[in-house]
Amino acid sequence: MNILVVDDESQYRMLVGGFLQDKGNTVFLAEHGVAAMKIMEDTKMDFIISDVYMPVMDGLKFHKEVRKLAEYDNVPFLFVSAYDDEYTLTAIKWTKNDGFLRKARPLKDLTAWIEYLTTPVEKRSKTPPGEPTKTPSPNSRSSRHSNSRR
Repeated sequence: MNILVVDDESQYRMLVGGFLQDKGNTVFLAEHGVAAMKIMEDTKMDFIISDVYMPVMDGLKFHKEVRKLAEYDNVPFLFVSAYDDEYTLTAIKWTKNDGFLRKARPLKDLTAWIEYLTTPVEKRSKTPPGEPTKTPSPNSRSSRHSNSRR
């Protein structure tokens, strides 16, 4: 499977990329949405993992641009972020092909999300893997969210 990992944190990008490559995937890495779009011009992706907050083109704008492309209408898109506060979770478009994983979660949770989003909707569990759910919990870390670089 061709997987695109988009994140401005090079260590996270390399960690996730190496993990997915060890699982037999072909992995492409980009530091922001603009670089990711350029990669997608040459190679069709089967799965996209993107940070929410990045410079140049953040994950929300990147997601919007990806969904404009007919060939990417149904490609699974997993948002990742160090933040799981109400603002972040509200900004994410929740569709049958999208998910959210907090970066601090174990990599096995990433594998669970990939399996979940690549399973046909009618065969999926009703509950997505890991946390948070689509509705932010009362103890979400909104106090950690600020307008500073994330």
